[in-house]
Amino acid sequence: MPSPAGWREVPCVECGEFVPDIDFGERCPSCFARRKEKAARIGRTASLVATFLVGVWTLLNLPASPTGRWYAALSVPLTYVLVRKIAGPIAMEVLP
Repeated sequence: MPSPAGWREVPCVECGEFVPDIDFGERCPSCFARRKEKAARIGRTASLVATFLVGVWTLLNLPASPTGRWYAALSVPLTYVLVRKIAGPIAMEVLP
């Protein structure tokens, strides 16, 4: 919902600072950037942990066939990319 006519500034939901050009219930650009950095850090950490776990599992259960080994080798970086792409937006939604 945009700010009412005649109102130039609306308070930020997080810090309470009056900022122009935001709607009610939104964050100011600095709070949004801080939240985005924190979500990116959470996504990066989650993807590194998941990649490590998949790598260890792959080494412990290495397939005998060459095709299976290729799939196992490709699963590690693919896990990093997928978890990073999924965990970042989820963290943005879940963070308080």
